[in-house]
Amino acid sequence: MEKKRVHMEEIRESEGKEYIIRDADRITVGRFTIIEKNEAQKSVLLRLRFYIATEKGLLKEALRVLVRGFLREGAFFKINIIVTDEISTTPFTELGFTLEGILVNNSYSHAEITNEYLFGTDNTRFDQFREFKLLALEGERTTLKLASPEDAEAFAQYYTWNREYLRRFEPLRDKEFYTVEGQRKALEESYRNYLNGLAINFGIYSGTTLIGKAQLSNLVYGGFRSANLGYSLHRDYEGKGLMQDALKAVLAYAGEELRLHRIEASTLLENARSQNTLKKLGFKLVGLNEKYLYINGQWQDHYTFSLILE
Repeated sequence: MEKKRVHMEEIRESEGKEYIIRDADRITVGRFTIIEKNEAQKSVLLRLRFYIATEKGLLKEALRVLVRGFLREGAFFKINIIVTDEISTTPFTELGFTLEGILVNNSYSHAEITNEYLFGTDNTRFDQFREFKLLALEGERTTLKLASPEDAEAFAQYYTWNREYLRRFEPLRDKEFYTVEGQRKALEESYRNYLNGLAINFGIYSGTTLIGKAQLSNLVYGGFRSANLGYSLHRDYEGKGLMQDALKAVLAYAGEELRLHRIEASTLLENARSQNTLKKLGFKLVGLNEKYLYINGQWQDHYTFSLILE
């Protein structure tokens, strides 16, 4: 089937001063409204509604048309777009948009109050990151994908299934954490940290099943170039070498793409399985950190390991 596209001529002003977005078959796929134009600062603010949630390619093409239309010939330098939190965020990231804010309880529709995202880009960033690829890493037996709010249902299922098992390794969680909405909020925060360059949160997959997570946090560049590594695995997939396989891909990415120099990871004293995984990956024991992290309701000692990336 031929892929549908949108073009500038398919964006027309409606009677309500909104603009209709149509695909190549003249089917209406969305609308946008110009909220504010600032001629002095060469910026424009839009609100976008897109009706076909599954058509990420079509949304991406619509965004291309919008950005090119407003930024062409230097008429505007900066564009911001407000969308509901139900929309796919992947096309925005792939085109170099940054998440500039989450507008909490900012939209009312169908008797529900929802959040909205504020994305932004400019002429320079759009040109540089137009073909940016959303993070995906390949191990020999696992794949890793950047975690985003779209993955809330899978993460809620993962944490619910492993609730008792992971309790001894993680901070205390409230009931909402194990719901889809709770995970959406958590992933919104981690996704915003990614877009702001502070952390990268990966889902680990065996086939299409989410079996774990890995995170690079406290990213520091400059003369330090370091990060902290954290991870967890589904209880049914332990002892098969899958975490080691996934972390190899993460460490390769940290060294080759992020150009980091040092990775640090910590484990509970009794977590021999995790310690063995780190040692197999080349980590060396730095020492004992007393009462290092607040785990399962109390401050607990940890062994800290480090790896120098050559």
